[in-house]
Amino acid sequence: MPHDPPLVLVCPLEWGLGHATRCIPVIRAFMARGCRVVIAADGHPLALLKQEFGEQAGYRVLPGMKITYPERGCMAWKGMVQLLPMAVSLAREHRRLKKLLTEVDATLIVSDNRYGLFAQALPSVLITHQLFVRAPAGLRWMEPLLHRVVAFFVSKHFQCWVPDHAGQPNLSGDLSHRRPLRGCRFVGPLSRFPVQDPPAALPDDLPADYVLAMVSGPEPQREKLENKLREQLSAYPMAGVLIRGRADGHSVQREGSLLLIDHLPSARMQLLIAGARVVVCRSGYSTVMDLSVFGKKALMIPTPGQPEQEYLGQMLQENGWVACMDQEALCLDQGIEKALGMKGLPLSKGSEGRLSAAVEGVLRQLTINGSLSWQKPPQG
Repeated sequence: MPHDPPLVLVCPLEWGLGHATRCIPVIRAFMARGCRVVIAADGHPLALLKQEFGEQAGYRVLPGMKITYPERGCMAWKGMVQLLPMAVSLAREHRRLKKLLTEVDATLIVSDNRYGLFAQALPSVLITHQLFVRAPAGLRWMEPLLHRVVAFFVSKHFQCWVPDHAGQPNLSGDLSHRRPLRGCRFVGPLSRFPVQDPPAALPDDLPADYVLAMVSGPEPQREKLENKLREQLSAYPMAGVLIRGRADGHSVQREGSLLLIDHLPSARMQLLIAGARVVVCRSGYSTVMDLSVFGKKALMIPTPGQPEQEYLGQMLQENGWVACMDQEALCLDQGIEKALGMKGLPLSKGSEGRLSAAVEGVLRQLTINGSLSWQKPPQG
């Protein structure tokens, strides 16, 4: 009897939408090779992926590790206080996965930054660009320890895919390249936008020349940035489009020359980014990868107190690619002028082949003599 196609369980982290959007090309790659896909997530990421794939995939609710962003101060300091609760949450997430695997006959787990989603008797692929975790200035002494923790969790997975170029230029800098780990594979930047001409269908009332602003990330900082951008874009001389990053919303409204949109599917978002004079956004890594498809000029605003985004924004600015500005000191007039004088992000081309090779490689290793088979490799 022929065997059923492999069933891939895809589990993105739910901190904002970035981890879900960068899973889109991964899901497409598995589907293109005849695999069945079940998406296990929660909240806005699950809503976004349901909109993207509809009936092509199955869906399960799989809550992840909860974390809140402070109103003030450093996210990383608060994160250190939450280390024990986070460890408990990882263990809880692992138990939830074991229960889910009794309901879903998965062949492979693909986990985007959800370190606890591995199984003893089932192969898993971990997707992460943070092989070296940045700590705030006062806690840099902890970085070697954090690196060892990441290395421990990476070793629990069958493979680790790093969404970046292996050489120069690259988009993640020290996060992926400072201390690479054995067994990690660079699969190229992962963007939901294919490297091709954008679709022809225009959103209604799209201005001829505009600034595109995209808000994302966990609360309360998402709402704080949205409010700042609404106020300043309304007074900016060029027309503006603000994507509010609410995957469960469908509202489109106009405030003067500013067009407010809750959320758009990938095809229309691709068009908006391609046509924008400049993009204003967070410096989250998934956003960086998306913009690199177009080589866009951007003003990036790191989430306050998040060392990874602060590092990325500064690193990309030092390379002369984008402008970076603190949220509290945000001045669109100055920031956009500075961004327009930058070179723009380096174009990401050719990475689709590396992702295809990684997907084909893992499927080939799962199949022996036409039958699905896998044995956990020896540790050490």
